[in-house]
Amino acid sequence: MSESFHLKRILLDAFAVVAILVAGCFICYNATLYTAGAAQEGYLALTNATVLEGEDLEPINRAEVLIKDGTIIEVREEGKIDIPPGAKVLDLTSYTLMPGLIDMHVHLGPQTYKANEEPGILEMPKLVFDWVRFYPDTRRAFLENGVTTVRDLGNEHGWIMELRRHLRDGSLEGPRLFAAGPIFTTPGGHPVATFGVDPASDSVRLPSTTEEARRAVKELASGEDRADLIKVVQERGGPGRDLEPIAPEVLDAIVTEAHEQGLAVTAHWGTLEDLEDVLAAGVDGLEHVEARAVLDGWPEDVLDRLVEQNVPITPTLSVTDAVLPPQISSQLRLRVGELYAAGGWIVVGSDAPINGVPFGAGVHRELELLVDCGLTPQEALRAATIEAARALRTDSIGAIEPGRAADLLVVDGDPLQDIKDAQNVVMLFRDGRRVVDCQSRGQ
Repeated sequence: MSESFHLKRILLDAFAVVAILVAGCFICYNATLYTAGAAQEGYLALTNATVLEGEDLEPINRAEVLIKDGTIIEVREEGKIDIPPGAKVLDLTSYTLMPGLIDMHVHLGPQTYKANEEPGILEMPKLVFDWVRFYPDTRRAFLENGVTTVRDLGNEHGWIMELRRHLRDGSLEGPRLFAAGPIFTTPGGHPVATFGVDPASDSVRLPSTTEEARRAVKELASGEDRADLIKVVQERGGPGRDLEPIAPEVLDAIVTEAHEQGLAVTAHWGTLEDLEDVLAAGVDGLEHVEARAVLDGWPEDVLDRLVEQNVPITPTLSVTDAVLPPQISSQLRLRVGELYAAGGWIVVGSDAPINGVPFGAGVHRELELLVDCGLTPQEALRAATIEAARALRTDSIGAIEPGRAADLLVVDGDPLQDIKDAQNVVMLFRDGRRVVDCQSRGQ
């Protein structure tokens, strides 16, 4: 045989191998996307559960919830709903039915490592593959822990908005997504100077003038990929690391333009001076309760102002509890308890996956820590449901009442008595479709 024949044969064999690999990758990609099931259609009746009804999560024993096409139609005591003929009926005797949980502070992506750990080179191909597939394991982890809505507070704008589109049109399964997109910060600020985020990346905006600030906000507030809110970082750092905050006039321009565009602004802050800046600018929410600022107590005027301005605060205790000494974590819980006792507005956010806080399960840790702060289990659960929905400025989720989406969590136990019972997920409904069913898996 000629040398050219052998060469052709080698090329054909190589092409066949490449084709098989490409086909295998395509099949694997599609098989592991974690796509959504069919929308819930017609009537679905959930019966005999203890239902935590309405905005106050008041328990109704042996209650019935009627759902149609993904929306709650009626909630009443046993036998008081006329269940339509042909409705699917699901008996939830001995279980508690409550609204799906809301995590108000996440950064969607892979479940990352403990502080100061980085992925090895052998792990990079999987991280890239998961990024392309919008991290199915992350989306599944939220749902399996009873979380039906998340608010992403910092990500690549194009990527996070594409994920939001897939979740909204039902092509991918996962929690509802509210997204800020890129973070407004400075070249010497967090997360550029702290986490090494590329200043030119799509995950940050670095306006240096009021004109640049207004233009950047307008861009995020327009088109199909309109952000759900704006996030700013006002952070001067602490001992051993000075960070560059946003200039006051630029911060004012960001908040003013956002409000003109109908967008809320939430702020990461670090020191009392940072807190003063963002409150003066008129932000609509605060992220974290910082040890640098209030470890030894709230200045009375600051506490009064937070209550008076009715600004929702996401303490993210789980992410600081993971790395701070126990005595400091304990002091922070005292400060959060004082804020709540004074009339402050608390909502639940985990800040997963920072410091290794797990997606989904981080919400349950946050609930436990809020109870340690002095909130009752009922108050903590309200912070993860109706109060979070109010901070999101939506009345379509957050409570079991007519007209709201059937995002529902079924748990074994009584989370109003023991907050840890909220972890005992039996089923989860997202827009009325059953996306988690531990019973069918023998759990």
